[in-house]
Amino acid sequence: MRWISFAIVLYAAAVFQSAAAPYLSLYSVRPNLLVVLAVFYALEARRDDAMLACWMIGLVMDLTGLSYVHHGVSNVGLCALGLGLMSVVIVKLRELTFRESVWSQLFFCFAAQAALFALIALHMAYALHTWEHFGRVVRWGLYAAVYTAVVAPYGHWVLRQFRGTLGVGAGRFGGSYSSGLR
Repeated sequence: MRWISFAIVLYAAAVFQSAAAPYLSLYSVRPNLLVVLAVFYALEARRDDAMLACWMIGLVMDLTGLSYVHHGVSNVGLCALGLGLMSVVIVKLRELTFRESVWSQLFFCFAAQAALFALIALHMAYALHTWEHFGRVVRWGLYAAVYTAVVAPYGHWVLRQFRGTLGVGAGRFGGSYSSGLR
């Protein structure tokens, strides 16, 4: 995996998520493009690279997200932990699925966004002591998960066009991964 290309794509996705995603919102529900990026790397990159990349994407989500506690310190690491654990699950399950299938992308993006939002909602309800709004927050998170899953095939298609530049996916010798032959 090419880490400089990863850093550039991660920066571009974080800027696009912050600046352009509000214009894509439907009834205040936005797709999470960083989850789409994390699922792409979890499906395409080598095992260790995928887990580190997903953890880094989660850390960027933590650092660019809004704080809901007084100082915001307790929020940092929540998305990193969530996407890191999600990457472990996807890496284990990706051999059982067709990685380039639209259905796999839809399922994994929906599941990752829903699980990540459930984790965030649990933490927010615990930190703010607002358990009475938990159901409404989770329902809104499910809407965001559906929207993220709908956008995912388009994001994966764009990212697949740059597989060589990113250093993930099918190698030039026809195998599923090139093992240092570049």
